[in-house]
Amino acid sequence: YIDSTDAETIKKYGDLFLEAGNISDALDFYNKAKYLDGIENIKKMSFDSGDVMIFERAMKIMNKEPSPDQWENIGQKAISLKKYYFAKYALEKTGKQEEVNSLLKIMKEGNKNN
Repeated sequence: YIDSTDAETIKKYGDLFLEAGNISDALDFYNKAKYLDGIENIKKMSFDSGDVMIFERAMKIMNKEPSPDQWENIGQKAISLKKYYFAKYALEKTGKQEEVNSLLKIMKEGNKNN
């Protein structure tokens, strides 16, 4: 019951999952392999795509807590990509209720137009 798979093999599986677009699975493999460059790469990718949940997981794996500025930045990125629920989650972490309220108005207007 002891997994004796070496870290390099586990990292390669992570690379394969990442190439296939399975970022969450890749993150799991990179975590198991303790491949920090891969985890950092996924953190950057998740920021660029506005994926707040993967961003938060990557930060947690690196034993880091996102700063309010990081939450605000990824929230704004998510807004620009129209990923409003991700944005709401991130902006709530900043504690800036006025920004959350502004986003809620945008979300409400979007629902009216659908």
